[in-house]
Amino acid sequence: MKLVLFCDYGLDDAAATTDALFHAAEDGYSSVDLVAVGGNVPAEIALKNARKLLAALDFPHPAVRIVDTSALPQPAEFLKVIHGGDGMGDLFEEKEVPADVVPFETWLGSLKGDFRLLSLGPMTLVPYALEKKPEKFIFMGGNIAEEPNFRGYEFNHGVNRAAFAACVKAAHVAITMDTCRHPLFNVQEKGVPEKNLLGRIVNCARERTFVSGEKGSYIWDDIAVKYLRHPDWFSLYEARDRDGNLLTVARYIHGEPFAQIMDR
Repeated sequence: MKLVLFCDYGLDDAAATTDALFHAAEDGYSSVDLVAVGGNVPAEIALKNARKLLAALDFPHPAVRIVDTSALPQPAEFLKVIHGGDGMGDLFEEKEVPADVVPFETWLGSLKGDFRLLSLGPMTLVPYALEKKPEKFIFMGGNIAEEPNFRGYEFNHGVNRAAFAACVKAAHVAITMDTCRHPLFNVQEKGVPEKNLLGRIVNCARERTFVSGEKGSYIWDDIAVKYLRHPDWFSLYEARDRDGNLLTVARYIHGEPFAQIMDR
C-alpha cells in the first residue's frame, strides 16, 4: 500500500508529513509520495520546502518520492505572515535530500496499485490522482458553519473552487474548518512539549499565530492524518457548504486534547 500526500508546504503540512512518515511503516505503507503543490506558497517553494523537511527527519521511514509540480500552472499565495519567510517557519536548513524527485506527469503515469490519498492543500491537481481510484480519499478543506478565512471560503476551497467541487464528488472524508476548530485542538494557550521535530513544528506554528493575529492555533492538516490513523476518534455527518457541495465531514469525538494525541 502506498500513501500519497498533496501538500502546499506551510507549517501545518510539515507537521502532517512528519506525523504520517513517523508512523508510515507501522501503518503498513511500503512507500510514500509527497506531491508539492501551490497554495500556502508557490509550487516551486513547496518543492524546496518538501526537500528541506525530508532532509531534516531523524527517524526511519519507508521510501519517499517527492513530486515536482512547478511546471504546471497553479493558483497560489505566499502567506509569509502565517508560515514565515520561507513558507515553513524558517525552521529548516537546505540540505541534500535522500529521495527521488520526479516531475508530476512522470509520477502520475507510474501511479498504480493500491494507494491512499490525502490532499492537504488546494485541489488543482488532485482530480488527476482521483482518476487512479485511491482506496481512500481524505482531504483538509472546506467549511460548513465556521467563519471562513479566505475570500469568504476556507483557504484550500477558496483558492480553486472549481477543483474543490470536482473532487468532492468522489467518495471522501472532509476534515473541514469545523472539524479542526475544536477546542481540544487549540494549542494557542499552552503549546505542546518539544520532545521531537513534530513538537518544534507545532510550537512554531503556534508562535506564528501571535504574529498573524489568528484567534486560536490549530494544526489543520495534521487532523487529516489523525483521521487516517484513528478513524474511530471521529464520527461522520453529511452537510452542504455555501456552494452547495455535499461533504462527508469528520467530527472529533475522542475527547483528548491535541497535546496528548500529537504523537499517536
